Formats: sequence, C-alpha cells, structure tokens
Amino acid sequence: MRFRPLALAACLGLATLAGTAAAQDRAGTFEISPFAGGYFGGRLYGNTTVTTTPGTTTTLSFLEPDDDLAYGVRLAYNVTRVFAFEFDWTSARTDLRAPYLYGMSPQNPVAGRLRQNVYEANLLFNFGKRRAVGYFGLGAGVATLDRTDSTVDPQSLTRFTANISAGAKFFFTPRVGLRLDGRYRVVDQNSGDGGSCDRGGFCSDRWSHWSYDGELTGGLVFAF
Repeated sequence: MRFRPLALAACLGLATLAGTAAAQDRAGTFEISPFAGGYFGGRLYGNTTVTTTPGTTTTLSFLEPDDDLAYGVRLAYNVTRVFAFEFDWTSARTDLRAPYLYGMSPQNPVAGRLRQNVYEANLLFNFGKRRAVGYFGLGAGVATLDRTDSTVDPQSLTRFTANISAGAKFFFTPRVGLRLDGRYRVVDQNSGDGGSCDRGGFCSDRWSHWSYDGELTGGLVFAF
C-alpha cells in the first residue's frame, strides 16, 4: 500500500522540521510582527463641556473611549536568547463617550472621536527556547492623541506613554509563527502643562492627569 511509505516520509519530515525549530537559538535574529486585535479604553481626564440638550451644557471631569480595533506592527532584535529590543507602532480610532449623564436618550452618548497613535521602544525578557517562547516586557515612548469633541475644535497632542506587556510566540517553522500579546498602557495627559487632578478625578485643565488603556492582539511573526 503506497500511502504508508508516503505517510511515514511525511511524518519524518515534520519531525525533522520540528526538531530544527526546537533546537534553534534566536540570538542575533530580527523579528517583524504585524498584528491586530482589541483596544480597551480607560478614561481621559479633564474638564470637557458636553451639550446635553439644545441650549444646555454640562461639564464632565472625564470621558471614556469605547472598546474598538487596534492594529500595527512590531520590529524586534534578539540580543541574546533572553533579552530583545523592540520598536512598535499601534493605532486605534474610537468614540469618546460621556458617562453618567442621567436622563439622556441615548444614555452614555458619544461626545467626540479619538485617534491614538503610539510609538514605543520596549525591552523584552524571553523564556523558553523551543517552538513556544513566552515573554514579558517594559516599554516607553510617545502617543499622539487626535481628538475631536462635539463642542471644541479638533486638537492633536503628543504625550509620554509607558507600558507593560506579556505574551507568547508559537513557531510553526524556524522562521514563521503566531504571536499573542497583552498590554497595559498609561499616557501622561499633562506632560508639564501645569494642570493637576485631585483624587476624585476633577482636573484643572483639559489634558491633565494620566489616561490608560489596554490591548489584546495577535498576528504572525516572521524571523530572519
């Protein structure tokens, strides 16, 4: 029966490929990872005037971005088997909502739009040298916040950002795999502008205090 020798040859070939991937030391290699996934917004602090009914306005101490799509690309260099440097760009565009406006229809109305582009440098700590590689990371960079509110002119600001991340890479071959990443990020909305917020969330200017968001993303990783 011809299929048995063919099946045996295929199994031997897969075993050889898996063994090569398992034994590979990735020190000195580059990796590029396009990705997409979920953006989970936190809060944007600052006094924002929202029109609730014709002729009636309300001042809010924060707005809440909706959950939406995030996408981008990451480029990493494996210095050793354990340490890697990485640069990434992440983009998300979402609605800004005005929570806790009771009696509104609809409730939690859209008060504007936010486009957030993040550019970061990260230090990754890898563990494992087989086909499954886990990691956690620390990073910092800048975020551009392009914001359009219903009551103000469009604004574009650039602010300091920092993140912590954790994830895993699963290599199908020595050069191609799947990467999953979870990330928590904070953005300094003040950055020396002189604003301040109290513990109740009331801020003395529109772009003070820290905002925060999270990401869960996945995509392919290509090593070379």
